[in-house]
Amino acid sequence: MILAVFYVLLPVLDVLSYAEENLRARLDCVRANEQCLKEQACSTKYRTMRQCVAGGKESNFSMVAGLEAKDECRSAIDALKQSPLYNCRCKRGMKKEKNCLRIYWGMYQSLQGNDFLEDSPYEPVNSRLSDIFRLAPIIGEPAVARENNCLNAAKACNLNDTCKKYRSAYISPCTSRVSTAEVCNKRKCHKALRQFFDKARHF
Repeated sequence: MILAVFYVLLPVLDVLSYAEENLRARLDCVRANEQCLKEQACSTKYRTMRQCVAGGKESNFSMVAGLEAKDECRSAIDALKQSPLYNCRCKRGMKKEKNCLRIYWGMYQSLQGNDFLEDSPYEPVNSRLSDIFRLAPIIGEPAVARENNCLNAAKACNLNDTCKKYRSAYISPCTSRVSTAEVCNKRKCHKALRQFFDKARHF
């Protein structure tokens, strides 16, 4: 009897475990940051990591004074890879989007090193052209293997009438001079660009 109950409960536990893991993977960076700050161990490691990154801006991260300090930085980074902050993402148009992006880039610059260029701070969207618009890892690749993904995306857009139509909608607000000092109204230009990229992902 106990064995039968265990046999029935095992798949349920697997599903719950998967759901919990999935929820953790999709936690937005603002909530992940709040959650981390509530936990003493995570909060301490996060502060240590921030100090390591700040020290790394003055010199090289690998040159942070003293072997003990380097070990502490490495330990903090390894610990944060197990925290909700490691898998956090942002959502376009979310309430605290700027704060979310600041947390995301702060984390990923230290946790991923140069690999963070491959990642997007936003939750993935399945689309046909989404791969074209991904950032390419430029650092550490041979010059021959490098491609200009922006140029490839522009070429793909030129071959798509819908893309060309949406693209022309941002050209006007981004090229209309506001004054001698300002090339355009940045707020309107950024809004038009966001709308274009949101639409371009669905082509």
